[in-house]
Formats: sequence, structure tokens, C-alpha cells
Amino acid sequence: MLELASRGRSARKVRTHLRRMEAVVMLTPRWSRPQSFLEGIAMDLAVGHPALGCRTASFQHLKNRSTTEAWRTTLSLIAQLGGSRGDNLQITAPGSRKGFRSAVTTLLRRVTELSEAPVALLGHSAEYLPLEVLEDLALGWLDFTEMYPSPEDRRVVMMLAGCVDTPLFNLPGAPRVSLTDYGEAEAAAALVSQTGPAEPFLLEGAARFTGGVPAMVDALGRGARELGIIPRSQSGLIRALGPTADEIRGAVDIMAADNHIADRLEMLRDGYLHDEEPELDSRLFTAGLLRHVRVPGATKVALRAPAIGSLLG
Repeated sequence: MLELASRGRSARKVRTHLRRMEAVVMLTPRWSRPQSFLEGIAMDLAVGHPALGCRTASFQHLKNRSTTEAWRTTLSLIAQLGGSRGDNLQITAPGSRKGFRSAVTTLLRRVTELSEAPVALLGHSAEYLPLEVLEDLALGWLDFTEMYPSPEDRRVVMMLAGCVDTPLFNLPGAPRVSLTDYGEAEAAAALVSQTGPAEPFLLEGAARFTGGVPAMVDALGRGARELGIIPRSQSGLIRALGPTADEIRGAVDIMAADNHIADRLEMLRDGYLHDEEPELDSRLFTAGLLRHVRVPGATKVALRAPAIGSLLG
């Protein structure tokens, strides 16, 4: 039997916090497709009760850009939450970190004063923001929440999503939520949406092979649609993954250049659950190759998908 939905649980958790006007920080592993996840969250919040108007945005274009540009982009996104009533909000490029922090607080307060309905900024790829911008954005949010200590009095809330877990990646008071991969049933449903009906054993096998990693599910769905069938063999499934398989193989090869990591990957390729080795596994988590698995009384680790094990040299 296929596992129950897991990504859906992440969505429900996020929606609950945002409807309460509570900020959220989300960890989004590599290949987890955060943009589509946040767009789904935004649509659900727009039609739910209470309704929450959301703006989704990516910070990826700020890679290797200046701190000044990151300041300007972030402030512009906050100001846009005011809608047409926020058109007159003044945005001037701050000349210092202190100025940026103050501008964040001021804009959040002004959006709260102007908004007729609650609004939210859902930003992903936050790892591309300079660390000092992340830190000062968090401090600006803290100053704002101290002005409005009760979430019920706020008209604006924020969510930051990113793939790098650092102490500076936070919003004070915000829970940290991990964006989980699809459960097997979710992965199978996503495959069917692209390939049409398929033999159950082929569908289940393909879903398990991807581990529910969204980018792999999407790639396999496209490949199977072009072939007209879901491949039966492991080699066929790898070919159907197309360029995504090359991307994952590249990540594996980079990690395996370290002999200790290579030995660890070889140990993990058996597909069983293993005790965590933090010093080695932290690098594999950052690379998107590993996942935590909760079992009674403990947390274990495993390769994120059988497909990853099949790509080991």
C-alpha cells in the first residue's frame, strides 16, 4: 500500500500558522520545487477563511548581487503588499544596515495600517540573500512584532523559505517547518497527472524510485509521457529522468570526491535506515541527498531516493 500524503501535511501546517498571522521559516531541500508549493499555499489561502492575500517571490535573481540591490528588492516586495493603497509608500535605498532594518519595520507598520484585508509575503530561495540582509530582515520583523505583540492586530505576515539551515535564517518567533517530499501516494498521483492511467505496479515502482522528490517526479512524468509508458527497469527509469539524472549524478560525484563521504554514501546505498553521523551527513543534507526518518524513539537517516543510490559509481 502506498504511504499517505506527507507534503500535504506540510501545507496544512503552513496554512494554519499564516492564517493566525504567525511568521514561518521553511527549509526547502534541493529539488523540492518550493515555488509550486508556495503558489498552491497562496491559492488555498486566497479562497479559505479567513482569506489571506499572498504574494510569492523568489530571491534567486539576487545571487552574487550587491547588498544594496538586495535591500531595494526586499523593501519593494514588502511595499507591494499594500496593493493600490500602498502605491504612495516611499522606498528609498537605505545607506546602512540600521537604515534597512528601520525601513523594514516602517513598511510593515504602514502595510498594516493601509491593508483592508490580511496579506502575506511568501519568499523562497532566501539562501541567495546576503547573510547580513537575512539578519536585518529578521530584526526588522522583530521590531514590528514588538509594536503589534498580538498576531490578531497585524495585517501582514511573512514566510521565508530556503535550502540552507543557518542561525541567521530565521524570523523571531517563527516555527521552522521542513518542506517534505511527496508521499508515495502523492508521487503516484503526480505521475498519473502527466502520464495518464498506468499499471499499478509500474506506478508504485516509479513513485518509490523517485523517493517522492518533486523534481524527480516531474522529470520522470515528462520522460514517461514522451516514451508513452513508465519504464520497468531501473536503467529505463534513469533514462526517463533525463537532465535531472545528470544533475543528481553531478551532486553525487562532487560529494564522493571526499573519500569519507564516498564511504558513507556506499553504506547508505543499501536503502536501510542508519544512525546519523552529523559531521558527514550535514554535507549530504545540504547537497539534497539525504533525509531524516522518524522511527519510534529515534531519528534515522536514509538516502532521499533509491534513484540516488542507483547513480552511485
